[in-house]
Order: sequence, then structure tokens, then C-alpha cells
Amino acid sequence: MIVMAACGHGDRLTVVLAVLPSELPAYRAVVSDWERTSGREVVLVAQQYADIRRALQAEAAAGSGTIDLVELDVYSLAPAGAAVRILDPGPDLVDALDPTAVRAGTIDGLRFLPHRLLWQALVYDADVLAKPPATWDELRAVARAHPGRIGLKGARYEGLTCDVLPFVWAAGGSGDVLDDAGARAAFQLFADLAPSLHPESATFKEATIAEAMARGELVLQLNWPSVMSLYAAQGLAPGRLRSAPLPAGPAGRATVLGGGYLAIPRNAPHADDAAALVRYLLGHDAQTRLAHDLGWFSARRDVPIGDDPLLAGFVAMRDVVRPRPERADYPALSRAWQDAVRAIAFDGAQPDQVVQERR
Repeated sequence: MIVMAACGHGDRLTVVLAVLPSELPAYRAVVSDWERTSGREVVLVAQQYADIRRALQAEAAAGSGTIDLVELDVYSLAPAGAAVRILDPGPDLVDALDPTAVRAGTIDGLRFLPHRLLWQALVYDADVLAKPPATWDELRAVARAHPGRIGLKGARYEGLTCDVLPFVWAAGGSGDVLDDAGARAAFQLFADLAPSLHPESATFKEATIAEAMARGELVLQLNWPSVMSLYAAQGLAPGRLRSAPLPAGPAGRATVLGGGYLAIPRNAPHADDAAALVRYLLGHDAQTRLAHDLGWFSARRDVPIGDDPLLAGFVAMRDVVRPRPERADYPALSRAWQDAVRAIAFDGAQPDQVVQERR
């Protein structure tokens, strides 16, 4: 296992994070300040979330470990709860954080703290659309006018659920069941959009849908803030490609909480030092630097989100961010949402038929 081979650094703290190679120098600079004041050395290991989850599970099963601090994606918090320690960061830190973000990390006790937050917004082609669709009816009109150019992350994976739930919530649905009024309304919307979806939508994930839009094949999609940095580097944003709030449904707007959470493994060899590092990383100064240098959204309510025009659509969605349903069987529920929408969008199933089959 890649992570395990990279760890095991004696008295040095080993921190495993899902940072990009381009982000590592700025993150290392923030951590270096803590090293100077604490006298402790930190080894940063950059890995994908899936590899981090596997390393954490392996150390929990072995009953011993080498990793002191991990970052996990919010989607995997519930399954990882038993492998990490309950945190006691102090009320001053907890009170400074967004309550919704803290609640998402509370799995049989406070075990995860929000390191950085993400959520989706609409990304659209301003050269084609004079203005982004602000309502579901306007979205339907755009779809009719641009057949084959509507983007959906339609592969059978968690990204599809993240595209679906905002529309369920925007129609007043709970997200916990597939047969309430909000779910039915969202299913009908996807049925209306189906004829206008890009031909490769059934295979799209974050990277492939982003590439299709860069090639001019899409007029709109849902995606995370990192896609705007990608487009900016390509000279496409914030000129041709821009961000906007998601279209409002019958009950308003909503978007899915994503991001990375810090946790201390159950078998961390330097748990006390790891706890001190967590407090530092989530402190006002460190979070402000990470927001400024990396463009991350902080869970701290006293760290401004900024006014970068590149991220205008994401900024506008901040107050309507919602966590995914907090239940132990969420992975099965997520697969049910994926299968239902794929049946409607790609197999021609009728919404009422899908609802009946999944009761």
C-alpha cells in the first residue's frame, strides 16, 4: 500500500492529506510555522482519499499504526468513525466553526473536524448563454435550445448523487427517501432534461465533464470549485466559462457539502501532538492563509470567503450548503439515487415507474 510504505517516521508526526502536488508547497509553508513554534517535525504525505481510507482501515485492523493525522472526504466519515479517536478541541474552536459542518463530523461523538469545505455550483459557457438559468423552467428552456450540450456526471459513483440531491432538496425533498414529493419533482426534471444530455453523460465524472466543457461541447454542468482553477489556468475563466448559483426549484436552492475533515487515527503514535496540530490548522491565522493561498473555503465563520469573480457562483451558494443524509446505510441510499436517475436519464424509464420499483 502506497500510504503505508511512505509512513513510519519515528518521532516525527506523519500527516496524510489529499492535497494536490501544486498545493503542497503552500500547505507545507503553513505547517512549517507550527513546526518552529512546537519544536516537532511533520512529514506530509499527499495521497488520494481512497488510499487514505485503505491505510486507516489497515492500521485499525492491525491494532497499531504509524499515521498521526489523516484527512478524509466527508462522504467517508461515517464508515471511518470506529477507526479514529473522539476529539476534544475545546469549545472556542468548535464555536468558531459552521454548525452544519461540525454536525457532519459528529459520528457517535465529535471525531472529525472540517479542514476545508467544498460545494457545487453551476458552471456555464457565457459565450453561448447570455445569462445562466436561474430557475428550473429556465434550465428546461436552455436544455431545449441546446440539445446534447447539457452536462451530468452520470457515471455510477458518488458524484452523480451530488448532482441529484441539490435538485431533490430544491423541490422540498428530504434526500432520505426516493418517493417524497421533492424526489418525484427532481426525477421529472431529469426526465425533461434527458433528451438534451451530452451523449457521453453516462460515463462522465468530474475530470471528463470538465474536459468536455473546455472543448466547447457543453453549455452547463455542476462541478466543484477546483474546476474553475483548472479553467483559469487554461485561459478559459472567468471569461468564457463562469460560475453561477444553481437554478432555484420550487423550494429554493441547495447544494451538497463536500470537503476534507481531519481525524486522529485510533492508533496514532503521537495523538497529543496531533491534537495540537489540529487546533493550529483550524485556527484563524492558518485557515486565513489556506483560504488566501489555496482558494479553500474555510468552515470558520470568521474567515471571509472572498470575492474572487472566478468563484462568484460558489460564494452565492454558501448559505444553502447541506450535508448528505447522516445515516449508517448512506452508501446504499446513494447507490439507489444513482440507479434511479440513470434509469430515467439513460434508459428512458418513467419517474413514476422508478419510484414504484424502489419502494
